[in-house]
Amino acid sequence: MPDAPVQFPAGLDPYRARLRDMFGYPDFRDGQAEVLEALAQGDVVGVMPTGSGKSACFVLPALEVGRTLVVSPLIALMRDQVTNLGRANVEAAFINSSLDRAEKNARYLAFVRGELPLLYLAPEGLRNARLIAGLRRHGVNLLAIDEAHCISQWGHDFRPDYLLLGALREQLGNPRVLALTATADARVREDIAVRLGIDGAAHEVVTSFDRPNLDLSVERHRGVRSRIDRTIEIVREHAGGSGIVYVRTRRRTEEIAERLREEGVAAEAYHAGLGRGLRSNVQGRFDRGETPVIVATTAFGMGVDKPDVRFVLHFNMPGRLESYYQEAGRAGRDGEPAACVLLYDRRDRQAQQWFIDEAHPDDARVRTIWRDLLDRDDDQPLDDDQTNNALEALRASGLVGLTDLRLLSRDPDAPIDTRTITAHREHAESRLDRMVEYAETRGCRRRLILGYFGEEAPTTCDRCDNCTRSPGSRRRRDRTQPAGWDRPVAGPVDPLPDRLREWRRQRAQTDGVPAYVVFNDRTLEDIAARRPNTAVGLIEVWGMGRAKVERYGAEVLRLIRESPRP
Repeated sequence: MPDAPVQFPAGLDPYRARLRDMFGYPDFRDGQAEVLEALAQGDVVGVMPTGSGKSACFVLPALEVGRTLVVSPLIALMRDQVTNLGRANVEAAFINSSLDRAEKNARYLAFVRGELPLLYLAPEGLRNARLIAGLRRHGVNLLAIDEAHCISQWGHDFRPDYLLLGALREQLGNPRVLALTATADARVREDIAVRLGIDGAAHEVVTSFDRPNLDLSVERHRGVRSRIDRTIEIVREHAGGSGIVYVRTRRRTEEIAERLREEGVAAEAYHAGLGRGLRSNVQGRFDRGETPVIVATTAFGMGVDKPDVRFVLHFNMPGRLESYYQEAGRAGRDGEPAACVLLYDRRDRQAQQWFIDEAHPDDARVRTIWRDLLDRDDDQPLDDDQTNNALEALRASGLVGLTDLRLLSRDPDAPIDTRTITAHREHAESRLDRMVEYAETRGCRRRLILGYFGEEAPTTCDRCDNCTRSPGSRRRRDRTQPAGWDRPVAGPVDPLPDRLREWRRQRAQTDGVPAYVVFNDRTLEDIAARRPNTAVGLIEVWGMGRAKVERYGAEVLRLIRESPRP
């Protein structure tokens, strides 16, 4: 039988102590404290922008109350998070289709015995009745749902498996729920709560969507050749930095990556047509800095956790601002300046309208999908936009189960209410209108984005192209490196920053991890500025934490001793 319900810390002091000791951060980022305080009172739906440290909102409680189950949509994402937690001496594991049965069982047992405070589960695992029943017997103290917008039909990345989460919560005995996402307007937030069964009771924490370090710009182009030429120019302008070029089609990713290689840029294509192993290798080379530029479809998405991406370029206009801002937001996660550029051709709207038309079937097509379902002999998930919208109509008509493909009728001529499809089409078209408005506005682009998410903003931002072109705007500082790092100065140059960077590169290569996993740029900058001479002094460095001091401290202190002040 599960233990009695646990008590979450009522104050922030236990969380703050772990944050400093294990991760080396002196205090919380915006939104983290609010989520943790709300979690002590009940269920929480939290909306925090990319790079704001959402994972800390369930990792820190897991260390306090134990047995925290995290549902995460991507295998690569959960693998990276578990690896990074391990380097901070946090015990965590994942269960997904990449493991054999013996390894899955071993990780499950470690979790229910209390040896692992954190277990990540892929959505496919929600269909494993024996696993869920076992978790209920032993008790889950916190159910954390990452990328929670995936549960909503109104969100920009709907995933049918996420519909099982409402039933999962009940099957687990209704543990405390924490649903987190980076992009959700009021309608999506409400849908998340309803589908999880926590509407009317959940606390809602919505932090600012603003990313003030991002420079937003749109350039108008006519035709593919013009956009390819400009893509090459922008990549050259950011030589030495990492970047992502988002493209609509797989074929175009290959074409642009090849053109960039012809220009001497180490670029690779990434799309869903590549095998899983190849995609993993491409992303690994990007994370480690071996491939500075990735040309990708939106398949290159939630698993991207590289903090020092200096630019994100959209070769084509996405169909909605949520998608654009989440993808653009993969730039500058380290807080340093980064460029977000949209190459806009007015014909992009026609292409996006075609996608909307394809995703919303007419009544005859819905009837065909219903009859095809009656002839199916399995309940494997169906996952394309057209079928998903048809399924919503069938659910609204009482013909299909709310959280699965369980058929509630066998009548091929049963009445079908398709009003949900009409409503969803209208919603998609209104979102496309707002995306076009962003591309064509002469006003502040940041203000438009923040207003879209319901947030007030100043009339001008001085960090988008329209504002910097306006009379009286301040000149933008040209910073392609982190503040205070590699800045030309008069007099002797301190050799320590370069030595630290080279040591980090070699150590990352030895450990087989990206350089930022060893230390990010801000940590190296703080080391160079402080020049601590003891392990205790290293603990005070931003982003160190006790685990990193134990792992790297002796080598870092030696470098400091061998690099006298200039």
